[in-house]
Amino acid sequence: MRAFKTGIFAAMVLTLTGLAACKKSGNSPSSKTAQLSFQLQADNATSNLSASTTSGNLSTNSTFQRIPGLTFTSAVANISSFKLEAKRNGVEIEVTSKNLSNVDLFAIDPTVISVTLDTGVYREIEIKVELQHTADTSVLPLKLKGTFTPNGGTAIPVEFDFNSDAIIKAEAENININSTINFVALVHLHLNKLQAGITATELANATQTNGVIVISPTSNSGIYNKVLANIGNCGENEFKEHHKGGGDDDGEGHH
Repeated sequence: MRAFKTGIFAAMVLTLTGLAACKKSGNSPSSKTAQLSFQLQADNATSNLSASTTSGNLSTNSTFQRIPGLTFTSAVANISSFKLEAKRNGVEIEVTSKNLSNVDLFAIDPTVISVTLDTGVYREIEIKVELQHTADTSVLPLKLKGTFTPNGGTAIPVEFDFNSDAIIKAEAENININSTINFVALVHLHLNKLQAGITATELANATQTNGVIVISPTSNSGIYNKVLANIGNCGENEFKEHHKGGGDDDGEGHH
């Protein structure tokens, strides 16, 4: 009888030991990590580009729309979140960094927000910049200011107050995240692409509020809705590499 009890006890110990070993293996963390920073930047402070113009610093497929006489002088964003979606070792990965406020989109060095990312090769990458409607109009998701000069006319102040839920998407190809390099995912917001389908005549005939062309959900809503339809396709991603401790770009890719 004692031998029988001893055998049962030994079997139980072996079973528990095996379970503990499996649990430890399944939850073992990645041994190496890298830093990924998100940025959003408007790629031009003026909209006065011809309809066939492409940016020499970005993809040759980036064709810009144009409203003659419209110039943007300031652009500020309050970003609800940045999100990276990709596949790593065949597994879908999602990394989110929330709330980046009062971002000057014309700044030479854009504001950044960073996350820690496991090393490895990431494929089928999509970067999402999420904008969220707010009741507080002092922190609009996106606010643009500038002037519009009708043909042969006088410059009129323009204010674009974007206050809707929207996602700006930008795709990228494979990147190899390793522990010796920090990466920056810079999303370029093509302001000219916001203007697709809007004409100078529409802008010239827009309702003015105290001498200002205000484009918002409640003012010149027809123009606003066109911009709302365009905004999701206005992003283009660029990955920059910074060697840890080096500070210089090792390379960059445009997608």
